[in-house]
Amino acid sequence: MVEVFLKKNEGYKWFSNETISIKGSFFDNENNYYEKENLISFFTNVDNENKFLKRIKEINGIFSVIIKLKNKILIASDATRIFPLFYTFKHTYLYISDDITLLKEKFNITEIDENSSNEFLASGYTLGNKTLLKNIFCLQSNEFIIFENNLIIKKGFFFSYSTNEINDSEYSELRKQGIEAFENVFNRLIKSLNNKTVVIPLSGGYDSRLIALMLKKHNYKNVICYTYGKKNNIELKNSKNVADALGYKWIYIEYTNDLIEDYIKSEKFKKFVHYTCNYISMPSLQDYFAIKHLSENNLIPSESVFIPGHVGDNLGGSQFLKVIPKNLKTSKIANLILKEKFKYNKISNKSKKVIKNTVKQLLLDFDKNYESKISYSVFENFDFKERITKILFKASKGYTFYGYEHRFPYWDKELLSFFKNVPLKHKKMKLLYDDILKNYYFEQYNLKFDKELQPTLFQLYFQKIKQLIKLIVPKFIVNHFLIKNDWLNSQAITGEMVNSLKNNNIQFYSNIKVFNEINIQWYLYFCKDLIKK
Repeated sequence: MVEVFLKKNEGYKWFSNETISIKGSFFDNENNYYEKENLISFFTNVDNENKFLKRIKEINGIFSVIIKLKNKILIASDATRIFPLFYTFKHTYLYISDDITLLKEKFNITEIDENSSNEFLASGYTLGNKTLLKNIFCLQSNEFIIFENNLIIKKGFFFSYSTNEINDSEYSELRKQGIEAFENVFNRLIKSLNNKTVVIPLSGGYDSRLIALMLKKHNYKNVICYTYGKKNNIELKNSKNVADALGYKWIYIEYTNDLIEDYIKSEKFKKFVHYTCNYISMPSLQDYFAIKHLSENNLIPSESVFIPGHVGDNLGGSQFLKVIPKNLKTSKIANLILKEKFKYNKISNKSKKVIKNTVKQLLLDFDKNYESKISYSVFENFDFKERITKILFKASKGYTFYGYEHRFPYWDKELLSFFKNVPLKHKKMKLLYDDILKNYYFEQYNLKFDKELQPTLFQLYFQKIKQLIKLIVPKFIVNHFLIKNDWLNSQAITGEMVNSLKNNNIQFYSNIKVFNEINIQWYLYFCKDLIKK
């Protein structure tokens, strides 16, 4: 017996017939575009698992799908897993839903998994298919699962960023291929928009700047840019200059204490938290107040499409030197993941060992042949499937919470496939990526600025030194630097969380190194239903 509960239709709706339920928007391998009711047609002739796997491998875009075939249930999700699916087993029943809270309440599942809790405290998310709730599981990035008679008979991953191939083209040819990939990606993006108003979270960096520039290049008219944070932050000047140079409307939302005050007591915020976090990842509050402000003040049309510059810099190679060492050995990948991605709140050494074993198992689950792949690409593949989907892309659920669509051009499969095979020497310092953006695109539109946010090699090494110093300097010095660099007013945002914890008489770890540590602790107690007021 199988029951499916699909409730979430904000931004993107579920479309269903007798056997298929699907939501999203995507292209096939012939660049045909599918959205809304047309989504079902893509899977209409799927009557066995081989056809199912063939079809999901062809998709370039965002989707989650559920197909019923006699006594089998087939489910899959794209690389971003932006439309999460959850499942649990009860007696002889399988239950699937897009709403984890529904499963929790329907079956009174309240026990918090201890290992998941430790993973969450240290990283801000749970690992693999686990949630904080015991016995409720989530569909992972690029994962498919086949159930038969309410048992999992087959599962796997249909796209991987790990590789053993390197593009050995000459640099000039490589650059040409990269430009061609960008052109193809944005041609698809424009086709998907149907002239809807585009809303760009415009930072002072490169990724969102390219999105705005490419829309201008395609003569796209309906564009609104916005920037948020405290006054005098380094993002403002460059972002306004970009919008002005391209002739696009620019909105600045100042993150004042008045804008932030008492947000945590709001019922809407509590719904937002569970809608976006799903007992898997910490709340993403970076642009929550901006989206709320834009929506509630009717500053953007109701059918707007948000296009954030998510993870472009990761594709380019921003983690090299800063996170990924020069000669990473395969045997050291799990250690590096533990060191770099699990460094928030303190957990016991025993818990760290358990997490390390989980990481090792996930490396095998993601790619059973990972030891034969290039080590840094294996690290990136793990990071993309875990942190990037569960933290960065999850943040975009704030757009759908308020009823808007979104697009992720940097996660176009063609761009992913190109950059994963770029040689290491062209990934360091984002050499190829920045060259294409700065010297091919930005130069044409006079968008190269004297002062940029991109760190120099010296600054990258200095950041590493600062991280080490944080571990030994007194708390008041750490706090000084936290506040000095707090352009998002995170002190006020997490201050509300601190007050919430205190008002509920909850003991918490206050000797924090970064604001996210409070964010993580508050959400964990919220999931335990201990935040009553």
